[in-house]
Amino acid sequence: MNSILFIAPHQKIADNAQNILEYMGISIPVITASNQEAVRIAATAYRNASIIISRGGTARDLKQSTDKIIVDIHTSFIDISIAVQKLITQGSKNIAIVSANNIIENANIKFDFGGISVRLCPCIDDSDIIKKVKELYKTGIDGIAGDIKAILTAASLNIQNRAYITSGDISISKAIEEALALANYEQGKHLRLKTMQSIIDNIDEGIIVYDQNQHIIFSNKEGQSIIKNSPLFSSSDRQRKFPTLLDEYKGKILEINAEKVLLDIIKLNITKEYQNDILIFQKVSNIENSARKIRSALHQKGLYAKKNFADIKYSSTKMENILSTARQFAESKSTVLIYGETGTGKEGLAQSIHNASPRRDKPFVSINCASLPPTLIESELFGYVDGAFTGARRSGKKGLFEMAHTGTIFLDEIGDLPLDMQSRLLRVLQEREIMRIGDDKILPIDIRLICATNKNLKQLIKDGLFRQDLYYRINVLRLTLPPLRERKEDIMPLLYFYLNRYLPVQHKTPVTLPPKITAYLQNYPWYGNVRELKNTAEVIAFNYNKNISLQQVKDILDDDVESIDADCTLSINASGDLKTMEKDIIHQLLKKYSAEEVCHLLNISRVTLWRKCK
Repeated sequence: MNSILFIAPHQKIADNAQNILEYMGISIPVITASNQEAVRIAATAYRNASIIISRGGTARDLKQSTDKIIVDIHTSFIDISIAVQKLITQGSKNIAIVSANNIIENANIKFDFGGISVRLCPCIDDSDIIKKVKELYKTGIDGIAGDIKAILTAASLNIQNRAYITSGDISISKAIEEALALANYEQGKHLRLKTMQSIIDNIDEGIIVYDQNQHIIFSNKEGQSIIKNSPLFSSSDRQRKFPTLLDEYKGKILEINAEKVLLDIIKLNITKEYQNDILIFQKVSNIENSARKIRSALHQKGLYAKKNFADIKYSSTKMENILSTARQFAESKSTVLIYGETGTGKEGLAQSIHNASPRRDKPFVSINCASLPPTLIESELFGYVDGAFTGARRSGKKGLFEMAHTGTIFLDEIGDLPLDMQSRLLRVLQEREIMRIGDDKILPIDIRLICATNKNLKQLIKDGLFRQDLYYRINVLRLTLPPLRERKEDIMPLLYFYLNRYLPVQHKTPVTLPPKITAYLQNYPWYGNVRELKNTAEVIAFNYNKNISLQQVKDILDDDVESIDADCTLSINASGDLKTMEKDIIHQLLKKYSAEEVCHLLNISRVTLWRKCK
């Protein structure tokens, strides 16, 4: 690992470390150096190493002179015992263990056993080691165990019995394992930071973070782009203007580099001494685009439910049982959760439940959670008061929950609701209260909630994408709509129902499809369920003649087209509206090519083609 360096203050430790690394199958450079020489090497030849393993005074000097992570090789009891045993063998009776306090524990201890006196003498630095050995020499010490500095000092005083405390395999192995764990942690932290930076760089908002000295310590690409070359944020003038910027421009729209930008400022007090200011820029054009998307996504079908149980066409016992249960649920105030694949008619069932309930004359508000932009979802669901944020209506705005008061609110695709909004929804369901953005008043609401999803909510809970407590709150009365392929007896009644709706539009009389076509349609998987079947019926009605074949039906369902030459000249009447012009173009193309070829040319499906021709 290039990020780790092993600096041994003694050759024996270096040899031991090399053997251990070979045994572990790990490649880490091992060098022999001590004190300031080790510091110099770490800063030059191995400057890219972020973690250094060393011991004693060398480790201490490295800590004092570098910002790298230093892993100490701690001395084990066995290492000390070996050195003491050596001194006893040499005849020492009065032994002192003198070393840096990161090698032996930082406590002066003296103990006797069997006529042998042993004293622990931890020292803070090399000068302290020299001083301590000299003091011990005067007291008649006859054996010194310790690091290299203690041994050299003892030799200079002619203390004959000396034992160098080396680091054994266990101590070295533990230090290497600690360094590897730190390296993995640092690598993971680096990847997390890169991921976070990448995420922040890909959001629409510009972010600039200043420290207490008005120096930029973090920014994303959008933030850099917005303030680039702006005199207001120039480093030369920033300190003078920054207090004014914070006081005057928060929540205001500024024009920066010919771009209108909404500025928000968050003061982050990490400690009393360390404070940051976070500037968040939102382009007004982006806010307006999001607002348009919201209005489009929430284009109301009116605050009323169109469907009734009588509108649901079926022949199967499965559907009879489900609708019977749904009618019973309609009388209840409890929350209903509807499961079903896409196109199975979940919203139609929700509307039917509402229209059969005591709330039938009250509002029915439908929301598709998957289509709500996260930045505006809170204001749409809960509303806001005058002045809640820049661009807010002067009179404020009711949220959808407030609009549904006394009625029913239908949350489609609830599995796609963001986690923070799931928390808000849970509180609303628990307390039956909401608070508009920017308001300090709590509004009680009386709503009946119906939810629908085509996702496995239990799996989403396991994946950390859906709150378990919310699941138990909404999973009270449950209905599961089976896909068409599991209720084949409903396929042909539904198909004829829609054929009889669309055939008169084409000035055609009701028909009976041949048995081969009927059998094929009943065994078709209908992955789009009722929605796909409805669209197919519309295309068959448009395309139907007395001799319609099974292959034509297969073509409609498979939607396979061949390549054509798209080179053609069209005459366009520019005086009409866009829809009329589009219809005219399609009719001209149909005169030149088959329907299949036109679909390929325009890159649309047959269903879309037939709709545009109506």
